[in-house]
Amino acid sequence: MPASPAQPSHGPDSLAPTPAERARTLLEFASSVVVDVPGMDLAHRPGIPPLARCAVLADGSLAVLVEQDTPLCRIVSVSRGSRTEGLAAVLEAVDVAPVAMPHRIRGRATVHGQLDVLTAAAPEVLDGLFPQRPTGVGYALLRLTPDHLSVEDLWGSECCVPLTDLGPAAPDPLAADEAAMLQHLAAAHPDHLARLGSLALDQPTGPAGWQDHPHGLEVRPVALDRFGLRVRMIDGERILDARFEFHRPVTSADQLPEAMHRLFRPADSRRADA
Repeated sequence: MPASPAQPSHGPDSLAPTPAERARTLLEFASSVVVDVPGMDLAHRPGIPPLARCAVLADGSLAVLVEQDTPLCRIVSVSRGSRTEGLAAVLEAVDVAPVAMPHRIRGRATVHGQLDVLTAAAPEVLDGLFPQRPTGVGYALLRLTPDHLSVEDLWGSECCVPLTDLGPAAPDPLAADEAAMLQHLAAAHPDHLARLGSLALDQPTGPAGWQDHPHGLEVRPVALDRFGLRVRMIDGERILDARFEFHRPVTSADQLPEAMHRLFRPADSRRADA
């Protein structure tokens, strides 16, 4: 059974996304995505690899969107006529917390695979795969067929995510709204967050040595998903995360107000009784 509302939870019975769900969410909603072709002559791709966007296809391969004028696009196009297989490539997606805090990088997914041209980047294709892309530039659409996928995030580290699980996996339903929600919590509800942090520290099984806060306790929202909210407590150079589960998983952003209200209720009641 999941932990009761507003109780810190990180035990074996806590609800958690699968490694494939974590990887898909990170790949499609990462703060930055970079694709590189190891071993390629640097003269053909000066500077750092260009940023890209990616979407997971039904078969588990990745559609990778890059600007047409990038060295990566030219390299793939030139090599296409001279190879029967794709170019060996590495895609790295990095997830950064949208609220300022220490150790802001929340996750990283790395994909090794074969890169090739997917199709002409027709507007209707791009609209379906990348509806939030910037306009006014030309794009090329590449395909990365994974040979290996790993993910490391706030849930843990998975060195070998099963590739057959990636296509059927669904991204977290709150991923598109998470950044705005966390920024709203940090700006408009610091008192609620502070009470959640105090509740976590005052549990019988709470961490030792956190009863006093000589530098003043700061509590910031670090992650939000369909199962709950994770906060980061900061006291000087000391950092501690606590996770609070919703009373039941949410399936859309429309269900967040009720879920958050129920999450904060025990902490608010505890303050009223103090």
